[in-house]
Amino acid sequence: MNVYSEILHCSLINIPFTYLGLPIGGNPSRCSFWELVLLKVRKKLSVWKGSNLSFAERVCLIKSVISAIPLFFLSFFKAPIGVCKEITKLQRTFLWGWGAEGRKIAWTSWENICKAKEEGGLGIRSIELFNKALLAKWLWRLGSQESGLWKDVLESKYGQWGTMISYAPNRKGYTSRWWSDLAKASVSDQGANWFNQNLGWKVGSGEKIKFWEDEWLTNGQLKTRYERLYNNSKLKDKYIGSCGSWTMEGWEWKFSWRRD
Repeated sequence: MNVYSEILHCSLINIPFTYLGLPIGGNPSRCSFWELVLLKVRKKLSVWKGSNLSFAERVCLIKSVISAIPLFFLSFFKAPIGVCKEITKLQRTFLWGWGAEGRKIAWTSWENICKAKEEGGLGIRSIELFNKALLAKWLWRLGSQESGLWKDVLESKYGQWGTMISYAPNRKGYTSRWWSDLAKASVSDQGANWFNQNLGWKVGSGEKIKFWEDEWLTNGQLKTRYERLYNNSKLKDKYIGSCGSWTMEGWEWKFSWRRD
């Protein structure tokens, strides 16, 4: 490596290294990976800011500054539960009287604080849910963006995004921690795929939407509505465009069944 670095006139770096402000090659599942983010949040919460600001001003500071500091990290890495709890703890302590003497009382649960104003909350973001939403945005971009080098590289390495949004926690084959975390972002704690359940499709040419598995009609997936037909179909994984063809009379469906 030293020989080639001299030939190419480049320097050697060790893993992990920082690229565009993000640590590359580290383990985001470890709390130590996020220590830099936590340090920045603590620095913003100086004692005088908490003791000299009103309650409304502290809410504004949490929304505009504190929630924005870890934004870059949260949009790319899945934060461990411990990190989310630590950031939430710093926000909660700051809101109810950071820097004041004695222990302040929290007049309501943090879950209520994170609700929208229309629902009686203060509209402060839940770090854990915000993290999932930012990761799920990558899923949305992979599905909605027609082309791009970044998309081609990911799909050539890991496969089509339709496979990823059908992710089950016990599935194997994900060689990248980031790709695995991205797939898990669409699954709720109860195991339901909230991303897929709230996703609608426009058929277009029918070359990207699966006939049975994708929700391209208003009443849900066809495999759920017609389970017996789905079980007997030979075209379970086929796209809509493969289930028929254009004739002089218009579109004609062509299905194939395991029995009459």
